[in-house]
Amino acid sequence: MVKKSGLLKTMVGIFLTIIIASGVYAQADKEYYALKKYRKWGIIAGPIIYNKAEIYPQYGDYTFENKPMWGFNAGFEYDFYPDKKWSFITGFIVALEPVYNIQYSFKEEDLYPQFVGGDTDKDKMYAMTSFSAPLLVCLNIQAGKKVFINFRTGLKAMYFPDGSASMSVTFHNEDDTEAREMFGLRVDSPLNWVQGSFVIGSGISYATKRVLLKANMIYVMNFQNAMDGEYLFDNMLVSPRSRGYYELSGNYLGLLFSASLAKKKDKW
Repeated sequence: MVKKSGLLKTMVGIFLTIIIASGVYAQADKEYYALKKYRKWGIIAGPIIYNKAEIYPQYGDYTFENKPMWGFNAGFEYDFYPDKKWSFITGFIVALEPVYNIQYSFKEEDLYPQFVGGDTDKDKMYAMTSFSAPLLVCLNIQAGKKVFINFRTGLKAMYFPDGSASMSVTFHNEDDTEAREMFGLRVDSPLNWVQGSFVIGSGISYATKRVLLKANMIYVMNFQNAMDGEYLFDNMLVSPRSRGYYELSGNYLGLLFSASLAKKKDKW
């Protein structure tokens, strides 16, 4: 089974964060008047798409196709210095975690006679939601009177209890007197309940009269796989068994929208 170096990813993430954070205090006095009137709290929500899982066949000819999975992020963020060029951002995020999204096929000669032309099907499963808190360094650059471009990077800690999931495919003969379980997939999440990841992204902000609107594209890279498991094709009429390993990184690309209200005492 292919293992990824969580230590290496952790070191890279921390290294990049420290480098970018080194400029914070050097330019912390740079302020933007247009951003002073907004609250430090903001609501965030948006769609994300997880990278498709990978499989590593060990023996046999049968495999299956993995597909990307859609999810969501929702929660709130707290910007410590929203009106300055450099700032720190934290918050609380809820996400829908994936387990698998697969498509599999069986050859005609491996199934009962009534399955003319073979059989193709698909299955998808999500896990419970996760809870995470980011700690990001953010750079704001004014691009217009009310428009700002931002770049952000940092770390994210995710709370996700360990668990397991499985699925199987069973075929019955025409008169239902015999059944064969021909495919199975079992996956497990890491035993540690708190997992880390590296975050990088950029976006744009627009200051309206009553709310500061933001749209950010981010990429999240986990320090360890979200799911590990194995698959098995067996009990087919002709083909020998096939076995391999399954890995889902949990890395994703997200488009997040946020809104921070103007302070009541400030009016335009």
